[in-house]
Amino acid sequence: MSRTMFLILWLVIASGILTFMALAWRARNRRDAGLALPDHGLAGDVVQTFEHVGYVSTTPAGAPLERLAIPGLRYKGWADVTVRRDGVEIAVTGERPVHLAAASVRGTDSAGGRIGKVVERDGLALLGWEGTDGRAVESSFRFQTPGEQRRFAAAVGEVAPAAPNSQTFTPSHTTHTSQEDA
Repeated sequence: MSRTMFLILWLVIASGILTFMALAWRARNRRDAGLALPDHGLAGDVVQTFEHVGYVSTTPAGAPLERLAIPGLRYKGWADVTVRRDGVEIAVTGERPVHLAAASVRGTDSAGGRIGKVVERDGLALLGWEGTDGRAVESSFRFQTPGEQRRFAAAVGEVAPAAPNSQTFTPSHTTHTSQEDA
């Protein structure tokens, strides 16, 4: 086989792989369209603001390796997270902000890994919430310090119990807590 034929073969294989990847992402976007959140802003008092937080991914509860393609939460990046009395706002850089009403917020937990990121045990903060189609989902964040992660959990704890239909957040893994970070 000549070099030219070898190059053409690999270009065909690479373009085929890229085409299948694009089709799969398009199908994922259609599948998750039912989770699209209403585009109304939150107006409640600010409980806590977290700037330049690492947004990792949003996954179905119990399926930490299956990324959801929800508008505003599709891609990994830096985010500003604002916890308000009436919900949580997540603004990932380059995407439109997502507003989660307090009624849909289920609570917080921690994990050591999600699709797109693996860190030390309990190094990721999980925000449990319910989509408009009733599916339980988890958005994961990487905070700069464990103290900031605890402040996030406390702020969400102030919002979640106030929701009239809030449920206890059932994490997708077993949580281990320790007093080392306290």
